[in-house]
Amino acid sequence: MLNKDWFIEKINTFLRKDEANRMTGVDGSFFWEPDVLIGFCDGNDPIFEEYKKLVGPFHLTPKEAFTKYCKINNIEYNNTDNLTVVAFVLPMNPLTKKENFAYSPDWPSERWAHTRLYGEKANQKLWKYLLSELKEEFGFDGVAPMLEQKLFKVYKKHKDAWQGAHASTWSHRHMCFASGLGSFGLSDGFINARGKAMRCGSFVINHKLPSDANKRAASRREHCTKCGDCVKRCPVGAITMEDGHDKEKCRTKCKSTAPYIEEHYKIPIYGCGLCQVGVSCTDGIPKLI
Repeated sequence: MLNKDWFIEKINTFLRKDEANRMTGVDGSFFWEPDVLIGFCDGNDPIFEEYKKLVGPFHLTPKEAFTKYCKINNIEYNNTDNLTVVAFVLPMNPLTKKENFAYSPDWPSERWAHTRLYGEKANQKLWKYLLSELKEEFGFDGVAPMLEQKLFKVYKKHKDAWQGAHASTWSHRHMCFASGLGSFGLSDGFINARGKAMRCGSFVINHKLPSDANKRAASRREHCTKCGDCVKRCPVGAITMEDGHDKEKCRTKCKSTAPYIEEHYKIPIYGCGLCQVGVSCTDGIPKLI
């Protein structure tokens, strides 16, 4: 039977056993804790059309992503009425959060940098694994848009994107919001029961599962208490109480860390994450902590 328990067991087992989830370049500990959050959303939920206004007209709906994928790969499908978005949150290793808070007010720590690079590779391997298991056990087709070169594109600047800045054709955080897993904060980080310091993932399958839309936050920033912690943590003032998150200023700071990470940690990645640690939503939804 395909339900949340199936996904939770598959994901947590993968995180415990697969070497991709081991920080071999540091101490061999987990990137992501085997304590996943899972949410579902009907692939034809009206919110996905709203994302074309909120994120940009280029943002794919689940129906668009699935049908394009099937056509590209010559996969036959009867209809798109049964599509479901599967979204999940992977909690970050507490040691990584602690280190990134204590290390520097300006630069990411070693564990954080390794998680940004190799932890994301583990995340992507997990998507492939789940889609393979779904096909093998149930015969369901599915697509992770971020894995498909002909579907996924990042726009460094786009006139129709929010703030005219960095945006892509598929947003995991917005899929998690649609699936009732949490809401956004001032920094645009995704606040959820496992905390803002996390990684999320999502994909579409051609099987109807019970939607969690009834658990969806009533507003985009419902769980944000506006405590101002993330404002104080940002080293370049990319977050303000008045205007929230300046995506371009944030991205410029993140990109600027690449030489530092290369010099100190010998890996090719950029990152920051300073606003995700040492804040009231690091480990959960503030009012629930």
